[in-house]
Parts: sequence; C-alpha cells; structure tokens
Amino acid sequence: MASNKFFFIFKDSMLESDKASLSIVSLRNPATRNESKYLIRRVPKQNANLYEVNCFSEQHRSWFINETVCSNGKIFLPTPVDPLFLALPYLVENCSERAVPLDQILVDDKFPHTASLTDVLSPARVSLVADEKRAGDIHAFQYNETKTLRWLVGKCHRLSKAIGKQEGPAARSLNYIKEDKENETEEDERTTLHTAFGIVADYLSLEVGRKLSTALGFPEDENISKKRKSIVDLESAVVKKIKKEDIHETTPIKLPASEKKVSAKAKALAKAASGSKSISSFFKK
Repeated sequence: MASNKFFFIFKDSMLESDKASLSIVSLRNPATRNESKYLIRRVPKQNANLYEVNCFSEQHRSWFINETVCSNGKIFLPTPVDPLFLALPYLVENCSERAVPLDQILVDDKFPHTASLTDVLSPARVSLVADEKRAGDIHAFQYNETKTLRWLVGKCHRLSKAIGKQEGPAARSLNYIKEDKENETEEDERTTLHTAFGIVADYLSLEVGRKLSTALGFPEDENISKKRKSIVDLESAVVKKIKKEDIHETTPIKLPASEKKVSAKAKALAKAASGSKSISSFFKK
C-alpha cells in the first residue's frame, strides 16, 4: 500500500520545461489567516509563479499507480492566484505608517516560506497597492489604501465582464447570460458585478472586503462576515465529527451479559453435555 503519494492535475504548460521546479509551501490564507497550501513554480531566468492548491476529496477513493495502490484518493488541482492578495495583509500590517523594504514586509515567524513571495512579486505589481520610494539602493513601499481599492475595483469589473461572456449550463444556471444578450439590462450587469465581488472578497479580510463593497456602490451588509463565519463553523463541525468517528472506530463496543442471546440449539447441546465426563478424565490414573 502506498499512502505517501499524491495525485496532481497540471496544465501542460507547467511541465513543459525540464528545468522547472515545483515546490509546495504553507502560507497564510489572505482571508482567514489560517494555513493553506500553495505551489511555487520556478524556472531559471524567469519570474516564479504562484498557484493555490485546491483539493477534491471523497470518502472510499484510492488510486492505482503502476502496480501499487495509493490509499490517498484526493485530487490536487493547482490554479494561478495573484500573489498580491497574499502580500496585502502584510502590507497593511507592516508598512501603513512608513515605507519598508519588501523583504522586511513579507516576514512571518510561523510561516517562514512567506519570504518566497518576493520571488513571485515584481516591484511593478506591488506599486499597484503601495507607494514606491527609493533612497540609493534601498527600495521601499508604503501601503496606499486608495490605490488598493482602485486595483480591486478594476479587478472586479474585469472579472464581471469575463463572467458575462461565459456560455454553457453553468453560466445559465447562475443567470449570467440571458437568452437575448442585446437586451441585457443594467440589473444583469449589477448581478454579474456582485458575483465578481464575491469571488474577489474570498481573498480579502473582512475590513477590506467591506471597503471594496462600498467602493463598488453596493449597500453595506454583513453577507461577507456571515459567509466567513459559516465556513469556520462548518470546519469546526467537520473536525468534531471526525474525532467522534475515530472514537467509535477505535473503541470496542461491549454488550452487557444480559443482552447476549443464546440459540435453542446451543442450549440443547449444553444440556446434553452437562452429565458427560471430560475426555481427559479417561487418561487419569
């Protein structure tokens, strides 16, 4: 049995270079600040790329790999993610008041691989959410909330347009596309924009998410916080369920003696044998 193997699905472009190196690292989720898995792809003389590792898991699933069985039947799917989302909480925390070099901003004692974000973030990308300042060889950044909201609003509008162009059953089920595109109303555009906002907000803290909602002109509500709380409650419930199942699996269940049932046949055999001697008694002197 091989349980220490994992099944990944990659795009061909990720593996087309023999010199590409892939490494799985643990980083803080930009929204929940809990541990999440990410993949960094490095190619010599090229900018590194960051992917979030999505996991599809079902019970009672295994993989046949060559002539072995992998009991870990999960499917891992790396998808590109903007590293600026992961850097944003550190920018807010470490350089809101003064300009700080990027390698001093992206520091986390509990997640040492946070420093790897400097490999996937160019200064041009960081300048979308921060003011760039130079002094000799020192290259520093100071967080700028106005720039950040402008960047996020633009991202929501671009995503909204992409959603509106989707075709197929999935798009129709979410009312992204109407039967007659020419008659698309402002309300339809508002709906797709709200959907785009929900996707982007999954990568933001509650505070930044609320400010983005206001910047997009949406009425202030608590949908984001309720959704985030429901996810935390669900994760807690799953953990408790797993622990409870583990206890049942490892703890044998003993029935009281009074509950043990004896068949009529067993009773008859016991009665017949009650007056018989043990076979060992015939060999005693």
